[in-house]
Amino acid sequence: MKTTLRISVLMTVLAFCGATAALAQQTAPSAQNTNQGASQKTQPLGGKLLVDFNLAAQSQSTEASTDFSFPLYGQTASVTTTSANDGGPMFDASVGYQIKPRIGVAVGFTHFSQTGTAQGAASIPSPIFFNRPANVTIPATDVKRSDRDVYLVVLGFVPITPVIKLTGFIGPSFGHVEQELITGVTVPDGTQSISSTTITTQNGSSTGVNVGVDLSYMFTPLVGAGVFMRYNGGSVDLDTANDVKWGGFQLGIGARLRF
Repeated sequence: MKTTLRISVLMTVLAFCGATAALAQQTAPSAQNTNQGASQKTQPLGGKLLVDFNLAAQSQSTEASTDFSFPLYGQTASVTTTSANDGGPMFDASVGYQIKPRIGVAVGFTHFSQTGTAQGAASIPSPIFFNRPANVTIPATDVKRSDRDVYLVVLGFVPITPVIKLTGFIGPSFGHVEQELITGVTVPDGTQSISSTTITTQNGSSTGVNVGVDLSYMFTPLVGAGVFMRYNGGSVDLDTANDVKWGGFQLGIGARLRF
């Protein structure tokens, strides 16, 4: 539901800004013609090649839960753990091409990395009595998380003034997740305690969606700045954890280069 709501908000903002921009553009052609000669001198492709670099923030926190069991003292020990990572800073870059005045395409890459914590609980059988397990807490330990994705989007351009442009975009996103998880514990002989944990890195890939809007301001025909908001994410199944979310709602700011 949260993902659907965020996508709906993004598309509503795009529709509203597009309607506003349509009124402003009635006066834009004359101003654009005035600057056309100067633009061609600094933009060898007429501004159709689009290069964006962004520093962004990902708001979504992620969790990956694992459950496993193993035989012990002729009975069964069971373990439940959760690896949690907060949102944080990320890097984004893309290259696009303006096919027509209002339509373009782009390919981009994002990288997010964060250190979180994994902790859990275990039920450890008694070495002496049957059916008298002890509930043991697994203390928190640091785990690393890395999300990378490549996305392909269709761009829709809405000029607001000769130097301000609103761009909407939508397309598939191909994400890859690397997550450290607790996959084993060590129980000293004859005890009902845990002395150490085993951390392994699991990875997986899946397809998600990238949809949002970008607002840019060009200081010169070649160099500008912009901000974006979008939903870019999906979910992936790892070896021992299913439906692990990657990406999410993202905000960013950065450079806009037009060649």
